[in-house]
Amino acid sequence: MQRQRGFTLLEVLLVVVLMSLSALAVVQTLPQSNDDQAKEEASRFFQRLQLLSDDAILNGQDYGLRFDEKKLTYTYMQLGEEGWQKVQDSKYFTETTLPEDLTFSFELGSEAWGDDDRLFKQEDFYEDRFEDADKKPKPPQVYVLSSGEVTPFLLLFTSQPNQKPEQTWRVKVSEEGVAQLLSPGMSNEGVGDNEPS
Repeated sequence: MQRQRGFTLLEVLLVVVLMSLSALAVVQTLPQSNDDQAKEEASRFFQRLQLLSDDAILNGQDYGLRFDEKKLTYTYMQLGEEGWQKVQDSKYFTETTLPEDLTFSFELGSEAWGDDDRLFKQEDFYEDRFEDADKKPKPPQVYVLSSGEVTPFLLLFTSQPNQKPEQTWRVKVSEEGVAQLLSPGMSNEGVGDNEPS
């Protein structure tokens, strides 16, 4: 009597595992859509902002954020004995550069902060003149204080090819210091409004 040969259960399982690993590798190499990247960057920034606020309160440390729309970067800063400096030795609060196919725009929130554009241009003018002599970093535009206060602001993440408002992810901090991550479909009341959206 002849014995029939077939695959063992172990061999079948090994083939299934190898196929699933190769499928996973292919899926991960597929390009993400720009809208997914905007969502991912906005979510990452929102989560780090919450972590920064918690760290400020727990450790009694004042932090800040500096945005550079031209270079597509934002920098985490802390207030020390030598003034405002970049956060050192942190794996979360490092200078972040957005991918080339994304843009962000930043605006301060309330009337007290954002209406007088001339004030900020003048400040930048003086900062530029003194920066050459002292080589000190520019101060932050947003303050995350140990008292729990956060400067109200709105940060918009948009994919460059689209540039459509309906594809923009936003991080908003209200006058009360409440941070929100707003998807493209959510309404956007003014950042300076007293009522949270």
